[in-house]
Amino acid sequence: MEIIILSKEIVKPSKPTPPNLRNHKLGIIEQLVFELCISPIFFYKNNKPLSEINNTDIADSRLRSSLSETLTLFHPLAGELSSKDPTSVDCNDKGVLYVEARVKGVSLDEFLQNPNLSQLINFLPQNGSMGSKMNYVQTLETLVSLQVTRFDCGGMAIGGVLFHKLLDGSTMSKFFKTWAKIARGDDGGVEKTAPLDFTSASLQFPTQNLPQTFLKKWNMLFFNEGKSLVRRFVFDARAIESIKTKVSSENVPHPTRVEALTTFIWKHMALATRRVKGISSTPSMVTHIVNLRSRIEPQCLNAFGNLIFIAMSDVIEMTKLDLPHLVGLVRKMFENMNGENLKVLGGDNAIDFLVDIATQVGKLLPNNLDTYKFTSWCNLGLYDVDFGWGKPIFVAPFIDTIGSLNNKQQIILVENGKNDGIEAWILRNNEEIFELENDEEFLAFASPNPSVHAY
Repeated sequence: MEIIILSKEIVKPSKPTPPNLRNHKLGIIEQLVFELCISPIFFYKNNKPLSEINNTDIADSRLRSSLSETLTLFHPLAGELSSKDPTSVDCNDKGVLYVEARVKGVSLDEFLQNPNLSQLINFLPQNGSMGSKMNYVQTLETLVSLQVTRFDCGGMAIGGVLFHKLLDGSTMSKFFKTWAKIARGDDGGVEKTAPLDFTSASLQFPTQNLPQTFLKKWNMLFFNEGKSLVRRFVFDARAIESIKTKVSSENVPHPTRVEALTTFIWKHMALATRRVKGISSTPSMVTHIVNLRSRIEPQCLNAFGNLIFIAMSDVIEMTKLDLPHLVGLVRKMFENMNGENLKVLGGDNAIDFLVDIATQVGKLLPNNLDTYKFTSWCNLGLYDVDFGWGKPIFVAPFIDTIGSLNNKQQIILVENGKNDGIEAWILRNNEEIFELENDEEFLAFASPNPSVHAY
């Protein structure tokens, strides 16, 4: 597959950012967020007659103009990190990189028939210095970069590279849904789009004087070096219901889909780790990135930025991994992320709270603690991102296997948009991935990288 770059330009907001909005304050959560990018890719089928396939000028012009309008609503994304204050963004209307490209040698149907995960990077904007160093923050021309890639069949992919320190998955989803809404001309565009809340995140969780030594240690706790592979496993609705039944217990009789899959994958990843290490038991835990907007008081449902934190389970060391016991730990992990417990993160004792977490986890690392790190893109409405030619047929997260921060272990849960199924995109070291791919009990429920047309 060959990608031909047709054009590159910087798209700026359609209106200048007012003086009172030209400084966007970050909070303590942004201080803790690693210098990574969120990189979703949306694939769309061609729903037009063949005679209209090459008539793309109007659609391309609408995408650019609607993006410009969207940036007036998401003005920090068109700015740049302040050179004077690392905890703020200069909303100077610098703009975002916008790339147009074309695929040569493969149709959208052919690509989705047998998705090649290593090729996903081709649908993301890259400047000359990026190459394989996709997530090096030093290579970013703008804090948000976008690429529209057309297939000869008329299909399309829209990919984005969005700097994580500015936004989380919720804000990312809101950005793409707003852009799509304006592009298709719904509800009067900008004028009738609900305003974002740009202050609650930093007011609820203000910045702290975090020492660089602490930030380096915090980073090391959640990133691991080593050669890694990314794999995609699909759980259809029937499999998920069966897993929910398997993991349910007296204490958790009705686990959610995310709780059930987290529990099931935790068990089988732990088994894979043990087989690789050649031991029968090792301490393990799971972490989950949790959206705080509905959990804090008062709620901040329309807040821009990062309102997330890492939920951590208890550490277990069991020879036999019992699913009903594990799901209880997962449920407890999520329940602990409540308004009362989160108050400390926004208070005067925030640093002591964070240092305590780092110390507790750090003490366990020399004892071969295995951590399975989850994040969920479920319930973000990513399959509702309709620019006017229908909903996406496939939404994929790009996971960098050689990123600058050695983010070698993560599991992203993504809805598949068709049959209430969920995909698990798993990045783990080579040996553990090989073990998982040969786990018959796991594969009885999980389909490894099936055709997108198969569900």
